[in-house]
Amino acid sequence: MKAMVLGVGAIGSVTADVLAQSDEFDKVILGARNVEKGKRLEKKISNDKVSVKKIDASDVSSMTKAFKGLDIVMNVVIPRYNFAIMEACEKAKVNYADTAWDIALDKTKPGQVIKPAPPSFLYLKKDKAWKKMGLTGMLGIGCDPGLSNLFARMGADKLDKVKDILIRDGDNGYVEGYEFAPLWSPETLIEEVLMPATYYGKGHYRKYGSFENKEFFDFPDGVGKIPIYNVDHEEAETLPTYIGKVLGKGCDYCDFKIALGDEYVDAIKMIGKLGLSNPKKIDVKGVNVAPRDVVNAVLPDPSQLGHLSKGQCAIGAVVNGVKSGRKSGYFTWTSLDHKKTWNKYENSATAWSVGVPLAIAGILFAQGKIKQRGVFPPEMMAPEPFVKMLPKYGMNCKQKKL
Repeated sequence: MKAMVLGVGAIGSVTADVLAQSDEFDKVILGARNVEKGKRLEKKISNDKVSVKKIDASDVSSMTKAFKGLDIVMNVVIPRYNFAIMEACEKAKVNYADTAWDIALDKTKPGQVIKPAPPSFLYLKKDKAWKKMGLTGMLGIGCDPGLSNLFARMGADKLDKVKDILIRDGDNGYVEGYEFAPLWSPETLIEEVLMPATYYGKGHYRKYGSFENKEFFDFPDGVGKIPIYNVDHEEAETLPTYIGKVLGKGCDYCDFKIALGDEYVDAIKMIGKLGLSNPKKIDVKGVNVAPRDVVNAVLPDPSQLGHLSKGQCAIGAVVNGVKSGRKSGYFTWTSLDHKKTWNKYENSATAWSVGVPLAIAGILFAQGKIKQRGVFPPEMMAPEPFVKMLPKYGMNCKQKKL
């Protein structure tokens, strides 16, 4: 099969490398806005299967031409381009997978009900048309979202009735030599954390304010008991509908919380207060520039920080409910050590944990083990094939009964 990995940052480099090493793909094209960066990744992977092509993710026409003849496009660019990329896939008749969608499309205020539905449903509306075209569109199949959704499905499958689904992302990692250095896209981090956080409760999708509901969660595998906050994230948009209604398990409440240290909270709050999170261009002494792009430009490139990263991360799903008339629940998670991951794979645990599941999705699709057509979230796929492949790439899946 032939794949294009669209985006050559930290996550894209992992996905491209794994696909290039697989038997299922004989050609892996690096779709890069910055060709020089793409060439550096091509040299790093050092595999005859890999080539570079300049791609403008905002230009549907040029992408359509570039996608023709491919079997699948693996999208890891900023989610605001997803609709354009999916449109090009439709026109080129190419399958699609990504690791996130544009949750920023929703402008619901804290305390309000989201109407008519969260942004994910704009993508999921394509399901019927893609089925008719015989195309597969896998949404949000990274780590979280992605493995977190599959872990929620694993817990739900063991219960008769689901009450709560709680996605928890813990990381005590840090980057040596930097006071503030995100290990994934700074633009995405700032956007997600400052936005009101989606949750599901009382039969509706709703919004908390940013940085609400701080609590301490005791993460396993060396991460420890650390503060977590509600943050806007993809899982809370789809799990209540697809596990609760489509799979018929029910769901009374669902949210997402991530670990954020005090220095991160203070820094991101200040960025918001100063208006530096604004994605719209403004005039600065005759130059049009988006403040968020400036922040992104002055922060270190996450793809160049892996060797300086230390600490552990653990991402999982708590699913509480009822089994045989009794309260029951499961916590299912994956964990990685940043330094050990770098030493073995020359990638940070953050990039590795997102890029690997996306590559696994591509490999399983190529093997014919993902047969679904249409557009769907991760929880609509069988978890077992993914879990079975994780150890091959140094990842794990653990579960405990609550």
